[in-house]
Amino acid sequence: MKKLIFRLTILLSALILFPFQAVEACTGFIVGKNLTADGSTLYGRTEDLEPHHNKVYKVHPAKDNKAGAKLIDEANGFEWQLPARSYKYTSVSDVTPKEGIFDEVGFNEHGVSISATVSAKANKAIQKVDPYVEKGLAESIMTTVVLPHVKTAREGVELIAEIVKKQGAAEGNIVTIADKTGVWYMEILSGHQYVAIKYPDDKYSVFPNTFFLGSVDFNDKENVIASENVEKVARDANSYKEIDGKFHISQSYNPPMSEADRSRAWAGIKALNPDAPVNYDDKYFDLLQSSNKKISVADVMRMQRNRFEGTQFKPLDQMELDGKGIPQRGKVDPVYKYPLGNPNVMEAHIFQLKDNIPASMGGGTMWLSVGSPRFAPYLPYYGNITNTYLAYQVDTTKYDKNSWYWVASHIYDMAAKHQKLFGNSVQEKWKALEAQWIEEQAKADEQYAAAGGASSEEVTAASMARAEKVFKEMKALEAEMEEKIKNEQTPPSSSTEPSSSTSESSSTSSTSQSSSSTNETSTSSSSDVEKPKPNETSDTLVDTATGVRLQNADLVKANLKLAVKKTIEENADSYDITLTNPKGEAVSQVSSTLVTVPVKQGATVESVYAMKDGKQAEKFDFVLNKDKTISFKTTHFSTYKINYKVVKEAPKQNKRGFLPSTGEKVTFLGLVGIVILGIVIFILAKRSKKNNE
Repeated sequence: MKKLIFRLTILLSALILFPFQAVEACTGFIVGKNLTADGSTLYGRTEDLEPHHNKVYKVHPAKDNKAGAKLIDEANGFEWQLPARSYKYTSVSDVTPKEGIFDEVGFNEHGVSISATVSAKANKAIQKVDPYVEKGLAESIMTTVVLPHVKTAREGVELIAEIVKKQGAAEGNIVTIADKTGVWYMEILSGHQYVAIKYPDDKYSVFPNTFFLGSVDFNDKENVIASENVEKVARDANSYKEIDGKFHISQSYNPPMSEADRSRAWAGIKALNPDAPVNYDDKYFDLLQSSNKKISVADVMRMQRNRFEGTQFKPLDQMELDGKGIPQRGKVDPVYKYPLGNPNVMEAHIFQLKDNIPASMGGGTMWLSVGSPRFAPYLPYYGNITNTYLAYQVDTTKYDKNSWYWVASHIYDMAAKHQKLFGNSVQEKWKALEAQWIEEQAKADEQYAAAGGASSEEVTAASMARAEKVFKEMKALEAEMEEKIKNEQTPPSSSTEPSSSTSESSSTSSTSQSSSSTNETSTSSSSDVEKPKPNETSDTLVDTATGVRLQNADLVKANLKLAVKKTIEENADSYDITLTNPKGEAVSQVSSTLVTVPVKQGATVESVYAMKDGKQAEKFDFVLNKDKTISFKTTHFSTYKINYKVVKEAPKQNKRGFLPSTGEKVTFLGLVGIVILGIVIFILAKRSKKNNE
């Protein structure tokens, strides 16, 4: 259920354009210890929802609960009776509890860890037979229910199974729970159906938002926990399928695989084992994959950052930067696919569990990247820490300079938008530090294993010191990047503080998309472009007919020619800006360029948008200049629309001053007055008639 509001947004966005398509997408993975380089078990997930969505990392102390106390999910009304004791646990959580707690991932004091969840859903036929339950168990509350209240991973699976059986599930989900004995992989398939398996040590898996379980031995009660009617529901729904003569769970319960799921599953499997015998267009992907290659924690970090490197595909969010336009649902060049390392990643985590690390320490570490790991670092944390660095705990919903997430998010925005300026430097910086920390962590593991463990105070102090040092480096990097961008293109009057939003759908615009009947058009070609003065505007192209100015030395050096077509509407001006190279070829994608356009006399600018197919597709922050122009920055050229505030006329007075005109609002008091006056007129008429008689 990540999340109700977001799902409504998804439905609305199906018909409009976004600079990057919003996708409800998490990707989980498991690597059995027989396949890892150091004999550890690796598992975890990227948590994907949307950019600019704060996550906090915190420790919840153990507590005693009052008799009858309940845990309530404000997102959907689910209630669960709390036991007498809640164990200490860590979590990476949302900051909007009324929309759902979403504790998501962490350790408890007994060495149980959980990653919850990867969202999935059953096909429509299944949902008709066993529909999801409105107030059932959902992702939003799952970790908060399970992690503080179990002592083993199996207990966690059994608790989920009990709740789904009695109260139902609000949605489909994939959950991974681990302890010293290994990892359990669980699929909550429909309203009351589920299957969980004890994960084998000699396999690895990558699973985005679709079910992956194949055929399982329901008689193996030691390694399989399943609902009683999982096969019956599939048969009743006429969705039952067999592969190699055996009931196949995912093929029976899944809808057709989406492109976003296919691209991430394929890319993840191939990233961990380039020789994996899977093809992009396979009908389905097996959950359990084999590999002759030993997989390290660094390999998994690279997988979670994967953007189709070394393949025939490109990331979907790269499309606009390549000058191919803004991604549009159903009309995207097939070379562009949805990557694991996408802009919607809010945090990523990797559990590294080792047999020789005591359960009191979590049995290992969690490598955590708060913010997308594409441009944010992974830091290791043992399960027995008692506190987290303060920057992890800032729970604002807007940019805050003291927040780990918001600083990481700002770094991401700058690095992604200004790729020519920063290249891979940000990621390489963190990779170098991560390599150092991986070595240090391996030595610490050996030391603590030999000593029988380490105290909570010791590991907390060490993790706090590292986090403080890294956050200072992040802040320094943020300032350095801001300065580079400012020196490159930013006008003196503009702010370097990150905007809370850089895109807006056309559905939120107050300006009409239709052309006004008062349209006027003016066009200028390259011959009308004023050549810059050598000592004044050598970095600027100027269109004299419209007054449009493009400040970017790269454009001048490349001998690009500027052509502008201006369209005047009642409450807007549109500028179709075209750049051509010396060969006469159109150039749509450029380095960051400062665009300056004149403002209609006496008008107030409300918003600036890039247009796509006649719709407002991308909103730009702008600066109002003293010379009655505005400036904004862009890296691509098409049509830009300047919307002006609509000045509402005062309502016209009715000449009669009594009855309202058509369309005017009649107040309650006005109506009362009219009724009273009517009664008075009626009484006077009656009296007049009586007197006349």
